[in-house]
Amino acid sequence: MTSEADAAPNVPSRPAIRREPLHAQVVEKLRQMIFRGDIAAGERINELRLVVALGVSRTPMREAVKLLAAEGLLELLPGRGARVRRLSPEQVRDHFEVIAALERHAVEIAVGKMTPKDRRELEKLHDLMKSAFASGDRRTYFAANQKAHALFVRLAGSLVLQETHDTLAKRARHDRPVTLASPQRWGESMAEHQALFEAVYAGEAERAGGLMLLHVRRTGAALVEIALRVADG
Repeated sequence: MTSEADAAPNVPSRPAIRREPLHAQVVEKLRQMIFRGDIAAGERINELRLVVALGVSRTPMREAVKLLAAEGLLELLPGRGARVRRLSPEQVRDHFEVIAALERHAVEIAVGKMTPKDRRELEKLHDLMKSAFASGDRRTYFAANQKAHALFVRLAGSLVLQETHDTLAKRARHDRPVTLASPQRWGESMAEHQALFEAVYAGEAERAGGLMLLHVRRTGAALVEIALRVADG
């Protein structure tokens, strides 16, 4: 005679679902708003407006602001809240010179490691960038652009490279969308990416790396020019 316990189906236990703390969710939402340009470089963080928009209390919002300040994305203003950090022209130049070197190295390695699945992922992002450029959708273009750059870094397979790149990219990324406000620079960016992707598809690692280096340096130069205008203004 079997007991009720013996008759029960052998159901494997499920791992507990881990939920991110509320302030961590707010950090990610704020980070994405800054990266998209919804909150511009130099703009003050309006905590009251954001807690209403995000449906949270002020405690997780303040924790998120502190974490993003420690990350270098925000700048704390004693007694006046915080604002999105604006890099100086010299800081922009230094950041992008290092980012350019890291991404060149990443592309050269990634070309040799790319699988058919990786290539399809890159082609999908390339197609999205082309369609966004044709329709004038800057936000979609920028998002796909950033995913493509991140894909190359990930495919390089170096944790040290990825961590170093992520740290620098987070500090500099929120200023990058403004370069697309210039139709000329946006057109140049699309052409640079087109040449880069073609070199990658052809398996030309060294050429692809050189094109990436040039592209990121040009983006940095465009941001330096903008930063100089802001400083003079």
